[in-house]
Amino acid sequence: MFERTRIVPCLAGVTLAAALAACGGGTGPTDNFTPSPTPTPCTQTTLEQDSDTIPGRTYLYFDFSVPDSGRLDMTIDWTNASSPIGVYLVPANTCTLDEINARSCNFLIRSETPVKPRKISIPINAGNYRWIIANFSEAQESVSIQIVLSKGACAALGVAPSASDRANDAWPAIEHAQHH
Repeated sequence: MFERTRIVPCLAGVTLAAALAACGGGTGPTDNFTPSPTPTPCTQTTLEQDSDTIPGRTYLYFDFSVPDSGRLDMTIDWTNASSPIGVYLVPANTCTLDEINARSCNFLIRSETPVKPRKISIPINAGNYRWIIANFSEAQESVSIQIVLSKGACAALGVAPSASDRANDAWPAIEHAQHH
C-alpha cells in the first residue's frame, strides 16, 4: 500500500503537466511571443524663442538652422485676437515682398487662420529655413514665437496647415519687411 500512494501523486502530477501543455502553458511551439519595439524616447531642442513687435502691414522674418531631421513644433502668439496674423515657413533666403503678397513662395507652411495661439507641427529635414510672421492689420502687434525640434515619441502640437490653403487671399497687402 505504501508503494501505491507514491504512484498516485506522481500520476496526478504527470496528468496536470500534460493538461497545462495542452492549454498552451508549456514550452512548445505556441511560445512565439514577439515583444513590441521600445518607442524612441522623446527629445526636444529649442531652436528659437523670442518676442518682438511688428508694425502694421509689415512682415517680420528671420532665418534659422535645423541641425537634424525630426519634427518642428511651433507656437506663435500675439496680443490682439482680432489682428490677422499670417505665419509662413519657407527655405532660407527666399520670398520677396511681392511673392509674399502674391502668395507665390515655396511655402512649407502657410497658415492664415484667426486661431490664436497658432500651434503647428511639421516633419522637417536638416537645413536652413526662414520664418515669416506677417501682421496684416493696421496696428502694431506684439508677437512671440517658439520653435522646437522634436525627435522620437513626442506628441505633436497641431496639424500643419496645407501650403495651398488660400482661405485669406483677401487680406490686405504687406507694405514692409523687417529682418529680426
